[in-house]
Amino acid sequence: MIPQLQPTENAKDEAFEVLALHDWDALEAIRTVLAERDAVEERLRIAAIAMGRGYTRGWKP
Repeated sequence: MIPQLQPTENAKDEAFEVLALHDWDALEAIRTVLAERDAVEERLRIAAIAMGRGYTRGWKP
């Protein structure tokens, strides 16, 4: 039986949306979020390499 959880005022709606997209499978939701984080980190690394140091004045993420 799938629990019918309702977000409280303190809970983020996004967290419930992610869980609902994964049929309330928290482990699968965490795996997806981590995979998306890794993809964003990779794109940020590529962007940091592509930008010249003068353009960003030496700033590194």
